Amino acid sequence: MKQLYFALLKHREISIKDLSELLGLNERTLYSRIKELRKYITIVDDKIILGDPLSFAIQLLKQGYSFKDVTKYLDWHDFERFSAEILGAHKYFVKTNFRLTKPVRLEIDVIGVDMGSGRGIFIDCKHWIHGIGRKTLMGIAEKHFERVKKFIKHYSWAKPKWTYFRYLRKIVPLIVTLTTPSIRMYENVLIVSIQELNSTLLDLDMVLDLFGIEPIPVS
Repeated sequence: MKQLYFALLKHREISIKDLSELLGLNERTLYSRIKELRKYITIVDDKIILGDPLSFAIQLLKQGYSFKDVTKYLDWHDFERFSAEILGAHKYFVKTNFRLTKPVRLEIDVIGVDMGSGRGIFIDCKHWIHGIGRKTLMGIAEKHFERVKKFIKHYSWAKPKWTYFRYLRKIVPLIVTLTTPSIRMYENVLIVSIQELNSTLLDLDMVLDLFGIEPIPVS
């Protein structure tokens, strides 16, 4: 079943014939094995279509499949949604693909806001399967830090764009990578893998203190 699950997650849409050949199963056997997946797939014109890859990936993780094995089949859009799902599970209000077009151009992949503490988590997602070198990651951190500072500078323009921006008091810049990062902090930006995001949020104050990261105040 593992081969079947990962083949569906990888291809998203594949013919019965191609999938049976890929797995070395006859079509009758294949049909019997996909019966339990009706919640996640549809069959149209002899094609199997995985309708919600993210939900399917989360289900595989719940069943105990390797985080590394599952997440490597998620594309950049799934990766952002997965980061947003984790933030939401920690009671943050979440917005994805925030864009500001004036007075400056600005885009942030995922934003989470905790109303109680006023803390905002501003995430830049890097879905690079083969990892990111130290120098490149440092450059990414610098750009993300500047992006957050630009948001704060033009906060009065951004504030009306989303209801929960009004609760912002401080921002934690965060980069989330697919693989384990070569560095954990640079330019006051925290860097974690998607596998570590949940545990990081559970102990965020301790993690920030450990790496000497100061949330940036929003005036």
